[in-house]
Amino acid sequence: MHIAKKIGLALGVLILAAVVIVYGGSEWIIRSGHAVPLEEITLPKDAASIAEGGRIAKILGCRGCHNDNAEGSVWPDPPWFVATVAAPGIARKIATYSDAEVLRLIRHGIRKDGSAVFIMPAGSLQHVSDDDAAKVIAWLRTVQPTTKDVTRATSYGPLGRLGMLTGQFTPNYVIGKVAPKQRPADLGRYYYDTVCSECHNINETKVAPGGGMTTPALNQMATAYSPEAFRKLMRTGVGMSGRDLGLMREVAVDSGSALTDAEITALQEYLKGEGARK
Repeated sequence: MHIAKKIGLALGVLILAAVVIVYGGSEWIIRSGHAVPLEEITLPKDAASIAEGGRIAKILGCRGCHNDNAEGSVWPDPPWFVATVAAPGIARKIATYSDAEVLRLIRHGIRKDGSAVFIMPAGSLQHVSDDDAAKVIAWLRTVQPTTKDVTRATSYGPLGRLGMLTGQFTPNYVIGKVAPKQRPADLGRYYYDTVCSECHNINETKVAPGGGMTTPALNQMATAYSPEAFRKLMRTGVGMSGRDLGLMREVAVDSGSALTDAEITALQEYLKGEGARK
């Protein structure tokens, strides 16, 4: 019995030490600051630009994650022991942010205090042009807080925190600037960079963020689909097989539905052309 108590005590100490290491190490990662300089930005004030900002925010997925009216949402997955993802109500979140700080948050994944986000797709949003970013922020400034706003913060469970220490779950931020000043004429490439590249490669399969799901090469899809079928896919997430495409369906309804026919055509032609140059 005496030996059993010692063994139990030793195991308890080891478990406590593991908890302290996992929690302390992951908390250091969560709170770490990142030096990304602020860029001043001038927001448009005309109604057409603000409305376009709302459309671009939909295409980029902002309104898919934070709810269409920007009041925020708590995701039903992953399970709590990985993380509880709470996309906050935007108006309350950015109330204390300057326009330059909102731009840095969107395009670099860096919060006001310098810490990095984990969920926002900075890898693709870094490509958003200065003029489109200004329109999006101008639209965000029109959003008003509501009593339904999500105010809770994203929290991380034991598996999520362990994933941070093992490199499986990393902060999603970028340092350098690659965004153009104006929305480029090559809309196909622009929308691939700002939207599709988060989950897809052009010429090869890709493991989507979070792991576990492999996404197809986009040039194969673009080549296989007629223009009509590709527009349907982009706006509804319904492919030629008719099966439920899960996340693609959600993204199409939340984001792709805001794309114009010309933008979808440009995207398809760009993807087909890139595949031909492989």
